[in-house]
Order: sequence, then C-alpha cells, then structure tokens
Amino acid sequence: MNRKEFLKTVGGGTLALSLAPNLVFASQKSILDKNAAYKLTVLHTNDQHSRIESFDSSYSRNPNQGGFARRATLIQQIRSQEKNVLLLDAGDIFQGTPYFNFYGGELEFKLMSMMGYDAATMGNHDFDNGLDGFLKALPNAKFPLSLPITISAIPFLMEKPKNIKSSKKMELK
Repeated sequence: MNRKEFLKTVGGGTLALSLAPNLVFASQKSILDKNAAYKLTVLHTNDQHSRIESFDSSYSRNPNQGGFARRATLIQQIRSQEKNVLLLDAGDIFQGTPYFNFYGGELEFKLMSMMGYDAATMGNHDFDNGLDGFLKALPNAKFPLSLPITISAIPFLMEKPKNIKSSKKMELK
C-alpha cells in the first residue's frame, strides 16, 4: 500500500469513528438542553493482532499486559462506574497468533461481541486470509463494522450504521 492509499484508509476510518458519537445521540437531540454538559467515555482499542491471552510476567516487552479477559474486566469495571460508554476498535483485530491461524478471526469477533463493542473499523491484517476469510468470520461480529477501504474507488460500509447502542443504554440527563 502506498502512502496516498494509506492516508485515504486511515482518514476514512478516522472520519467514521469521529461520526459515531453523533450516530449514538442523533435520536436524542430534540430533548437535549443545549446548555447542559454531557459526559461520554470513549474506550478505544486497536492493533489487537489476535492477542487472546495476556502476556505473562516473563515477557520482556509487555509483562502482565493485554489479553481479552483482562480487557473485558476493565470494560465491565468502567461501565459499572460510567453511564455513557462507547467502545470502539480501530482495526488489525486479526493476525499474529495460533488463535487466528486456527479460528480465522471468528474467535476474536465472538469475544469482542461478548464484550459489547459498539463499532469497529478494519485494518490491513483483518484481510490476511483474503476477503473470503474475512467474510467467513464476519457473522460473528455483533457490532457494526465500517470499512474505510475503496472498491472501484467508491467507499462503502459493510453494514448500514444504526444506533450504535439503544438510547436506553445511553441515558442523558
């Protein structure tokens, strides 16, 4: 991928994720007090690279870090303390471990769905098994995916954006 294509891809993903809060609160705009302050907690992950398990204490680069279970615990903790939490991922969910080699991305999408991701965009490694491999894993993603890539120079979304979470979850006062 050349620099121009990379910038288009990153720019598209950034734009999609920057619009996400507007999608969440679009149905609430008429009832909001324009002078009121609202708190939104944005949790962001990227470059997971199929790191399902955490690094142990002997790993020199990231001892005692990472892993889906550790992340799920932190997400639950934050959601128990905050009302309006938006959980996003910026791609490169797949690749790099035997989990991806065996499950082809299905496990990663299942775990992210269990954690309640609100939306994600895809990175280059999410297509390491080709488009067919990606499409095989896709039904396991129970959250909207924005694909900031071009096909025939036309940007597209795999799934039309919906309310990322129901307004019942995003209580505004």
